[in-house]
Amino acid sequence: MRYCSNSSIGVLLTISVILIGCGTDESPPELPHIEYRLVIADSIGVESGDTNYILGWVSSPTHSPDGDIVFADRMKHAVFMYTPDGEFIRTIGREGEGPGEFHMPGSLKFYSDGSLLIRDQDGIALFDSNYEYQGQMTWHFLTPYIVSALDGGGFIGIKTTAKPEEGKIKMVSTLARWDGDEDSSMEYFSLEFEWSTEPDVIDLSRNREGTIYCCATRDGLVFYSQSSIDEFVIHGCEPDGTPFLHIEDEIFHRVTKSEEELQTEMDNYNSTINMMTGGSPIDIPVLLDPYKRAVLGMFTDGFERLWVRLGCYPGIVFRVYDFSGEILFHATVDYPGNPLDLISWKITGDEHGFLAVNTSHEHFQRVYMLTLNEAE
Repeated sequence: MRYCSNSSIGVLLTISVILIGCGTDESPPELPHIEYRLVIADSIGVESGDTNYILGWVSSPTHSPDGDIVFADRMKHAVFMYTPDGEFIRTIGREGEGPGEFHMPGSLKFYSDGSLLIRDQDGIALFDSNYEYQGQMTWHFLTPYIVSALDGGGFIGIKTTAKPEEGKIKMVSTLARWDGDEDSSMEYFSLEFEWSTEPDVIDLSRNREGTIYCCATRDGLVFYSQSSIDEFVIHGCEPDGTPFLHIEDEIFHRVTKSEEELQTEMDNYNSTINMMTGGSPIDIPVLLDPYKRAVLGMFTDGFERLWVRLGCYPGIVFRVYDFSGEILFHATVDYPGNPLDLISWKITGDEHGFLAVNTSHEHFQRVYMLTLNEAE
């Protein structure tokens, strides 16, 4: 373990996006029977007014062991805490490089005793159950993203490293466990993908298999899927890495994005880049991937259920499994607005309920509280 602080480097650019068409009509499969709906009960976040409710860039919404709503705000460089009803309680940390201070915190997870891990660009900090700073782990290159804090100590996360080569950069993402040292104590899955360094184009289709969608329980069960447009496969591992689950949908097929979905993706991409860079005018064409990914996320809900977001359908559809791989039910999000808004939503859940955030900066930031209701 070492202690350090890193300076951030801002890159200013404006993105223009090229939409790629497809030569065949590869439509979504028939929508499964929906047994449950996730319904918006309330939200946190306003466009103007009390600054404790004006959110900048929400990341990693979750619940504390007591059921409070907690999330990081990258733009405000702090972690925010609210009651289950959405009333502001407090912030944890502030912008800076000292003990307990942050630069763009991006992920956080609670231990069952109420202590808390918070990751920012400089490392992972530990806070006790009273939210007092206890110490920090740092890495030589890119801090792991926290997937789960483990009751026995340590955490499961994803670490990305780079392997520069002529004209390109090979990236390696590894899903692993850490127990207090910079080196991981257990690796569950690793993938390598290429990141283009061509200055005149950003081709997002090159990274279509470069994401690990994953989650883990507090007792160390790990679930993961490699992003793909061609296959639907989910794996499960015991804490020691022993495989115990393999789920495969053999009838899955490629599905193309609609023109409206591509346009919404373009708008969301531009709005996020412009928010990050201040909109300085450097035009770089971006090639959008015309195909949908089979899986778009997963989480466990505290009741030995694995929620998998299916990427092939419009809106948001979850297939929910038990830990043996049996399908329990399908659920969708009941959303009163434009269904295309849901493209940029991220949803998670635990024993206290479900939370969602719209990652697009086309709209002001909110954290939504959702309830699970039987479909009519």
